[in-house]
Amino acid sequence: MSDGDRWVRSLYWRIALACLGLLAAGLAVQMAFVVAQLSRPEGLHARITAQQLAETIARDLSEALEVDPAADVPQVLARYLDTPLPAFFVTPGGRVRGPDGVTVPDDEAALVASAATTPDDGRQRPVGIARVEVLGELEGRVVVLPRRPGLAVLRDLGPMALAGAAMTAIGVAALLAWLAFAPAHRRLQALESAAVRLGQGDLSARAPEEGADEISRVARAFNQTADALATQIQRVTSEQEIRRQLLADVSHELHTPLTTIRGYVETLQMRDLPISEDDRARYLAVVDDEAIRLERLIGDLLDLAKMEAGGLGLRPERAPLSFLWSRLRDRHGPSATAVGVTLAFEPTTLEVTADIGRLEQALSNLVANALRFTPEGGQVHVTASLVPEGLCLEVRDTGVGLPPESQARVFDRFFKQDGSRSRGGTGLGLSIVRAIAEAHGGTATVSSTPGEGSTFRVVLPQ
Repeated sequence: MSDGDRWVRSLYWRIALACLGLLAAGLAVQMAFVVAQLSRPEGLHARITAQQLAETIARDLSEALEVDPAADVPQVLARYLDTPLPAFFVTPGGRVRGPDGVTVPDDEAALVASAATTPDDGRQRPVGIARVEVLGELEGRVVVLPRRPGLAVLRDLGPMALAGAAMTAIGVAALLAWLAFAPAHRRLQALESAAVRLGQGDLSARAPEEGADEISRVARAFNQTADALATQIQRVTSEQEIRRQLLADVSHELHTPLTTIRGYVETLQMRDLPISEDDRARYLAVVDDEAIRLERLIGDLLDLAKMEAGGLGLRPERAPLSFLWSRLRDRHGPSATAVGVTLAFEPTTLEVTADIGRLEQALSNLVANALRFTPEGGQVHVTASLVPEGLCLEVRDTGVGLPPESQARVFDRFFKQDGSRSRGGTGLGLSIVRAIAEAHGGTATVSSTPGEGSTFRVVLPQ
C-alpha cells in the first residue's frame, strides 16, 4: 500500500476531513441564508440601497434638467445601467420611462407607476422613490426597485472579508479537530502497535486503557483477550512440558521392573547354568514382586489420568470415620508390626460425606508413605478434627521428614524422597492423594521438619 493510499484510508484523517467538510457546508449554508436575507426586496438593506440610489439619480436628473430642460432623461438613466437595481423615471402624468435602450414591460411599468403614485403614509416601502424638481417645479419621480441579486450582496460584503472569515473559521475548526482527535489517534496507534506485537509473539504486549470511550473499551477487550491467550499458551506449554516429563518418567519407571524381570527370566532360561531350587524360587519371587510393582504402577497411572481428566466419577455417601479406621488398620497393621512402627488411630465419632472408596485409597497411600519413611521404633498417628474449612484428616509420622525444597514437590508425579526403607513406591501415591482431595473440592498439604517427621493433611468441605 502506497503512502497516498494509507493516508486516504486512515480513519483519523477521514474523521478530520469529515469535520472540515461539515464546517464548510455549514458556512456555505449560513452564507446563503445571509445573502438571501440581504437580497430580499423587503429587506432593510435593500430598502436603504434602493432609496439611496433613487436620491442620487433624482439629483443628477434635476441638475441635467436645470442646465437643459430638453435633456434626454433615458440617457441620464443609462448611466446607472451597471448598478444591480433597475431605475425608472415616472412623469407627473404617470408615464414610465426606463434607461436608454431598455424596453419596460407593461407589468413592470404598472408596478413602477403604482409605486410612484402611492402616497407616502410613513410606512417603509420596498422601493426607492425620489422627487425630481427644477426651480421648485415637480418634473417627475425616480423609482428604484430593490431587486438586489446575491452577487451584488456578496460584492457589497467584500470577497476578501468573506474569504478571511471562512479561512479563520476553517483554521479554528482544524485546530479544534486536532485537539479533539490527536489523543484518540495516539491511542489507536498504541492499540495497533500492541496488536502487531502480540501477533509477532510478544505475549506481554498490552494497549493503554485510559479513558472511558469506545477506544478504551476496545483496548480493555484486547488486553483481556491477550491475557486469556497468554494464559492459554502458558497452560499449553506447561501441559506439553508435563506430558514430556510424564513420558520420560513413565518410560523410566516401566523400564526398571521390565529390565529386572527380563534379566531373571533369561537367567532361568539358561539350561547350561546350574541353578538350585532355592535360587530358582528366589528369582521367581523377585520376578513376581517386580510384576506386582509394574501392575501397581500401571493401575496408579490409569487412576491418576482418569482423575486429572475429570472422569473420576465420585459417589458420595455418608459414613463414620471409625469404619475407615478399621479398614486401614486391617490393611496396614501387619506391615507396621513387621517394620516395628506403631500405627495408632485416634478414636472419633465424626462422620464424613465423600466417596468412601476413593477416600480410603487416599488415606491408605498416606499411611503407606508414612510407614515407608518411619524408622523402626517410630510412630504413625491418624487423626480427624473439624476446622473452619471442613473435616481435616491427618497422618502424622516421626520419620525422616522433608526438607523445604522437597515439600514443594512432594505431590508431583514420580517424585521420590530419599530415605525410604524400600523401593516399593511408584512415586504416584501422593499425586493420587491430591487428585482425590481436589476432586472432592478439598486440599492436600504437608508440613514437615527434617529429622522429626511429617504431617499430611487432607481437608474436605462438609
